[in-house]
Amino acid sequence: MSIELLMVRHGKAEERSADKADDKRQLTDEGKAEFEAFIQSVKKDLRTEENVLVWTSPLIRAKQTAAILTDEMGWPEAEEKDFLESGDYTAFRNDVKALDEDLRLVCVGHKPIQGDWVGLLTSRPYSFKKGGLTLIRLNADRTQGNLLWDSDPKSKKKLRKKSRR
Repeated sequence: MSIELLMVRHGKAEERSADKADDKRQLTDEGKAEFEAFIQSVKKDLRTEENVLVWTSPLIRAKQTAAILTDEMGWPEAEEKDFLESGDYTAFRNDVKALDEDLRLVCVGHKPIQGDWVGLLTSRPYSFKKGGLTLIRLNADRTQGNLLWDSDPKSKKKLRKKSRR
């Protein structure tokens, strides 16, 4: 069974401040508009024949990013997963291993967690830009994977790799 993992870093959010708890920080209006325009520009690259399951960090800025993504793509509503905030890779890995069908799993979260996990899965360092996307095809035991492409709102670059199906 094949799983494609689309890792997504939340869009531009309010700056950190002593006046507002980190978990209350929201996407800025610019961040919302930029991420929505970016998703529209890469929509054809995000389309898939696979079933789609969306997980998000419970933090507001990640949930807002997930909502834009699911609305634009017509994907199911995101399910909150605490490990996408805490960085608990073991919990993430266990939940991924428990999935029992071919699908695209979309995970919306934060830096540096997302980049660290991409690094663990692909055996190469990775750093996410705000609103960045990375698509990985996981191997059969779901412990490693191949980077298929990545992109972000600023550079709009894409790394194309041949997929193995």
